[in-house]
Amino acid sequence: MWVLLYLPKIMDLSQTIHLLGDLLGQVISELESPSIFATEERIRALAKARRSGELPAAKNLQQEVSSLQTKDARAVAASFAAYFDLINLAEENQRVQLLRQREDEKYPEPIYESIGEALATLKARGISRGQVSALLENLSIELVLTAHPTEARRRTVLSKMERIARLLKLVSRNSLSRREQDSAVKSLRAEISALWLTDRARADKLTVTDEVRTGLYFVDAFFWDTIPAIYNELDKALEEYYPGLRVPHAWLKLASWIGGDRDGNPNVTTEVTAETLRLHRGIAVENHRRTFQELGRHLSVSSNRVPPSQVLLDWIEKRRPFPPHVSYIEQRYATEPYRLMISLLTNDLAEASRDDMKTHLLGQYPHHARMNADHLLQPLKLIASALPSKLAQDELQTVLHEVQVFGLHAARLDIREDSGRLNAALSEILRALDIESNFEELPESDRTGLLIRLLKEPAPGLSSHPGVTAATAETWSLFQLIGRASDIYGRELLGPIVISMTHAAADVLTVLLLAKWAGCKTIPQITPLFESIQDLKDASRILELLFTSDIYREHLASHQNEQMVMIGYSDSNKDGGYLMANWSLYRAQEEIARVAQKHNIKLTIFHGRGGTIARGGGPANSAIRAQPAGSINGRFRLTEQGEIIASRYANPDLAHRHLEQIASAVILASAPGQESSVPAKWRIAMEAMSRSAQEAYRALVYETPGFIEFWESATPLDEIKRLQIGSRPASRAKSGAVNQIRAIPWVFSWMQSRFNLPGWYSLGTGLASIGDPSLLQEMYEGWPFFKTLLNNTEMSLLKADMEISALYVELVADKKLADGIFNSIRMEYERTRETVLSVSRHETLLQLEPATRQAVHLRNPYVDPLNYIQVEILRRLRALPDPESKEADALREVMALTINGIASGLRNTG
Repeated sequence: MWVLLYLPKIMDLSQTIHLLGDLLGQVISELESPSIFATEERIRALAKARRSGELPAAKNLQQEVSSLQTKDARAVAASFAAYFDLINLAEENQRVQLLRQREDEKYPEPIYESIGEALATLKARGISRGQVSALLENLSIELVLTAHPTEARRRTVLSKMERIARLLKLVSRNSLSRREQDSAVKSLRAEISALWLTDRARADKLTVTDEVRTGLYFVDAFFWDTIPAIYNELDKALEEYYPGLRVPHAWLKLASWIGGDRDGNPNVTTEVTAETLRLHRGIAVENHRRTFQELGRHLSVSSNRVPPSQVLLDWIEKRRPFPPHVSYIEQRYATEPYRLMISLLTNDLAEASRDDMKTHLLGQYPHHARMNADHLLQPLKLIASALPSKLAQDELQTVLHEVQVFGLHAARLDIREDSGRLNAALSEILRALDIESNFEELPESDRTGLLIRLLKEPAPGLSSHPGVTAATAETWSLFQLIGRASDIYGRELLGPIVISMTHAAADVLTVLLLAKWAGCKTIPQITPLFESIQDLKDASRILELLFTSDIYREHLASHQNEQMVMIGYSDSNKDGGYLMANWSLYRAQEEIARVAQKHNIKLTIFHGRGGTIARGGGPANSAIRAQPAGSINGRFRLTEQGEIIASRYANPDLAHRHLEQIASAVILASAPGQESSVPAKWRIAMEAMSRSAQEAYRALVYETPGFIEFWESATPLDEIKRLQIGSRPASRAKSGAVNQIRAIPWVFSWMQSRFNLPGWYSLGTGLASIGDPSLLQEMYEGWPFFKTLLNNTEMSLLKADMEISALYVELVADKKLADGIFNSIRMEYERTRETVLSVSRHETLLQLEPATRQAVHLRNPYVDPLNYIQVEILRRLRALPDPESKEADALREVMALTINGIASGLRNTG
């Protein structure tokens, strides 16, 4: 039996990594074989030697990998993948320790990028109570969990990682005795053994409901406790710096696309969306029920000591007669009215849990309005007002925040659909009504005029299922569901209706008309999503048309003149390249904000970001501070996707820190005095650079003959499409064209093969086109947008590796094509790297983040073997006569492990 002999009282990162590596090695030797562990160690040593410049090492590494039997390749790939899972936890544990150390050093002063520091900064600037009150009145931050399939790990694996993280935290404590440490490390070894014996890849393709349950796992395990704690942070900071001020509404909330995102996913049907809403309500009701049950035990305050108000007593009297078990509580605790109130509410929640929500939503029998969050909030506030303030601010305040944030829906569910499908459905209905035979092909102005006329007229008599095609019937059913959801369960259940690929004002009015004709008494916010470079340019013109339409202004009035506009980082990058996409997004936000201000519209810009730099990833706080002046104004909405949710929020301490950083950045970016104009010469330079960069990007991606063949051959794209990590198809059509493939497999495939092309390609050409280094350096030092853009690129460049990419290029059958395209990519990589370093005046990439730079360099020798194995497995797969044979299945199991491991090692998928 292995026994812990020596473990330092306080472990640093290297000691923690050493401990985890030793434990994993023991597990591999015991559960796999000593020879597999020896093989893994040889491969690891060769990879390190290759990175150190030893000339024979690369050849020897390739020979070692190519000689592996499939079952051995699986075990070695699993070893490196498991290692990265553990190392990621060790790094997170170290970050928490450093964070606590900084907090202790600063206490009682707030630490950098905290909510407390943001309020202290406002106070130091002389921002008045009235100005802060106005800022709080407008404050609204919403995280949106999306259905995009970028979490390559199963929920089972995630839960095991959560347990390992807890044990690692326990082992790291300096208060444990040697016996307790030994016990904790043994438990840690057992969990690592369980992780090793668990299949990392899913056996079957995910259903939409599986994805919904995974999203709700995150809500339940990560967000439920963390978000209310952020509310408490703001309350404390306001009490310290602006006593008496409070945010008058729920200001930090959750939403989700999972189960409501129909764009390109035929598996998201009306029935699936109804089931999603049922699951959302179910987890909220059950969590509240447990919380209220516990709260009732604690609220033993006697009416003899704290007399209840008459309003509170009246509330209790109106609830008579009580259910038998509540009557028992009243008799047993006759002088505890607060406990009685909580018992009544607990009973209401138990009744709500038995509600057949899905049947109501699908309209299968008559319905009436159901309980909503206000039913809980009013009595909770009555109790809070009666209790001593210190008592009310403790547990009761947290419960109040939970109900405000999560309501009885856990997270608002957005509905997303492509404009083309919405227009096709309406076109079919109009044709059947003999109103217009070819609605989709009308000029934009004619479509807009027709829609406005129809919106002003009474709705025609329609059957419950108008239309001929199944697609139109499904779209109509969706709008009927939207109407019923609002009628029965209230407006808070649903988020906005997001229109993908919005090209015209008519696309928005189409949604308004469909909702009206379907009988929606309450129509959710309608959010156009601008994704392509051209659509981003047209966004302000489209909004101008909408804001000057009386019929649309009526809709806005029902939402307190609030308009949400979404901008897409993924498709704009795929369309125009990294530099043009970022500049187009920046200009679009400026123009959208200008139009909204002109028409006195309260604007929320919804940022459709992904995990990688190419898809708008990177540090959220610096990204917020780099947004155009006047584009935030206290309101910020962004997507959180896949592995980003786990990496940012699975650790409670890091989740708390990340949410504080977001809130801090939004508050500071929205404070008075932030307006500053960008010099004209900087704008002219950005415009010129963006055009040059876009030309270079499109010349490679869209205009180079054979580029699609190169991309499909030099990346694991086909195998990524086969992964069981999402319910949505990888492309919009069967064509392999770049504009048809989804942004996530586009980015994911380039990341896996270490090109990382979408995160930097053509930036060097754009920067070099100016020919004025001093101007670029001036822009870098004085413009947060430009500085953040280049700093983020440094991360993309550092994670790219042209030597590893060269291994994948060898897989391209057409050697002339491969050499030509790869030479262009490699030259642009060197140009971009040199130019970025010249502008930033950094000696190395990520000079401003030495810890991150060091982490990437230390990880590379462990990621490289996975790339070598992946290339070898791709070579074997492509040589098989039958790509669906049992041998192919075995090879794809190894492939899935390498994809999983590389994603974990680089901490990126899509």
